[in-house]
Amino acid sequence: MFIHAADAHLGINRYSKADPDTGVNLRSMDFLKSFNELCDFVVERSPDLFLISGDLFDRVNPSNYMRRAVQERFMELSGASIDTVVISGNHETPRSKGVSNPLILYKDIEHIHIVLYPKVLEIGDYCINAVPYTAHPQRFIDKPEGGLYSILMLHTSIEGAKVGSERYMCFEESAVKRTEIPNYDYVALGHIHKAQDLSTSHSRIIYSGSLERYDFNELSEAKGFYIVEEEPKFYEIETRPMISMSVEVDGLSGYEITDRSNEALGKSGLDGKLVRLELLGKMNESERNNINFAQIRETAMGSLHFSIVDRTMAHDYHRIREDKVIFSPYAELERHLKMINSYDDETYDKGCRIIEGRIEG
Repeated sequence: MFIHAADAHLGINRYSKADPDTGVNLRSMDFLKSFNELCDFVVERSPDLFLISGDLFDRVNPSNYMRRAVQERFMELSGASIDTVVISGNHETPRSKGVSNPLILYKDIEHIHIVLYPKVLEIGDYCINAVPYTAHPQRFIDKPEGGLYSILMLHTSIEGAKVGSERYMCFEESAVKRTEIPNYDYVALGHIHKAQDLSTSHSRIIYSGSLERYDFNELSEAKGFYIVEEEPKFYEIETRPMISMSVEVDGLSGYEITDRSNEALGKSGLDGKLVRLELLGKMNESERNNINFAQIRETAMGSLHFSIVDRTMAHDYHRIREDKVIFSPYAELERHLKMINSYDDETYDKGCRIIEGRIEG
């Protein structure tokens, strides 16, 4: 039995609130909490292997607090003689010469196998072809040798995978076709944040997904990891709740929009949650000045993070009145695509996802 996880993104800093006990960004602590839950499970179940398919860290220079936290967990796994294989993902792979990969810190811990360059490992009854992030992983996907249970570890995009926000946070690379993957018993994937099974008739091909929700693009996605015995089984981790609600503004005055927004927010328990309010429809530009954004933010004061996203249509976009309020570029995108005769639903949707990713980031 082995456990497959990926995309812990430790050290991520999002939004402005800090943990009062540690001084560390609260969202960063959320991601660490999910990683700790994963490690607790691994220690309790004591699998033959523990696989981490990239992006353990969110960047190449995580804080000393996060480095120590990972070291403590790896020492615990080592003490329990749990062989752990960690490949480097795109977020922790240095882009400049002279910068060290943060995973190097753990390379000498017994039972912790840090893989920064493609290599084949034989551990017990398993043969693992571990391929860290690279622009062209196909060069390193060799056919498995017979005799042992074969595992291929990759941090990449597979053709046909359903993507979340990670698509807009990383380098573009050529997706690996499933037909390019030889007959491995199990392919342990990282990089795409949505957990999913892409298995073929001859190989188990699985994205474990991320351990926490990166942003609102992942609002409806379950987060967790896979336990692989006879059949892979997804284990869900409890994450910080996200709430997204909307207010239709057609024909409403700014005062009415304020009341509707406060009413929608007041109906939901917001304490400690990540909250997004979307304004939809068509708005008279003159009414924007009558929206009491300060009062709306006060209604959502108990949330960990609150944002207003304005998706309304208007004739002019003169200025952004509040730094927490985004006046919509979506209509401008639609007009631009139509002007250059390139509008279709798929292109418009992709553009909106990119805009949304930048807004939420």
